[in-house]
This record gives sequence, C-alpha cells and structure tokens, in this order.
Amino acid sequence: MDIVITEWALQSYLDLRAQNVFSDQDYWNVIRPDVELLEQYPADPKFKNQKFWSVATDLAGKAIPNGFKMKWHNLGPGTVQLRLAVAMWQGEALLCRGYVKSSDAADKREMAKLKHHLLLISQGSYTRRGKL
Repeated sequence: MDIVITEWALQSYLDLRAQNVFSDQDYWNVIRPDVELLEQYPADPKFKNQKFWSVATDLAGKAIPNGFKMKWHNLGPGTVQLRLAVAMWQGEALLCRGYVKSSDAADKREMAKLKHHLLLISQGSYTRRGKL
C-alpha cells in the first residue's frame, strides 16, 4: 500500500517539530517506523492493538468511514499523547494530520477536521506532497 503525505500532514509535522513536541530521535526511531507499517496494513499485528491503531469516531461516537488514528503515548520531552489521522482511500494510506491529544474535546475537533479532509479527498481537492 502506498503511503501518501498530504499538505495537511506536512504542515502539521512542521508545526509539531517547531513546538518541540517530539525529537528527531522520536521521529526516526518511533514515529517513522510505525507509519511505514501502513505499507503492510492490515497484516502487521500492531494494527490489532487499540492503543496504537483505531477507527476514527465523530462527536456522536459513530465511526468515520475510511478514517483511522495512529497513537503514541508519552512521547517526546513533554510526554504527550501524539496522534496521526489517516485516511484509507482507494488502496492508499493518506497521512492527514498529526496532533497532540490534550483533551477529549481537542480529539473530537481533530476528528471533525479528518471528516472534512475525507470529503476533500473524495472530491480530489487535496495536495499530495510526496510518498514514504
């Protein structure tokens, strides 16, 4: 499966790095290898672990079609809960947006953004910045 970096993912990565949410070491040793597992989705056993991978849900708790979250706990110097919203669309994994889960309300706001991103993806109205 191809892993696509969207403009949203690139911008959120740059914002998170500028805020020192995670280090280069965190990126290369933890985040990047986990994201690369998407090439093997759903075969890798990590995708069965709800603490690592889950279906994205909206405000009402309803599953967002084609929307998922990767999760990292106690990451970086501030030991944050880092999340990556992922759209599984037409045989590709599109990285949509990385964010810090600071509260349940913040997480739900990010899931609303993912829902909107999925609509734009379905319309072809998004920018690809590359592939992993």
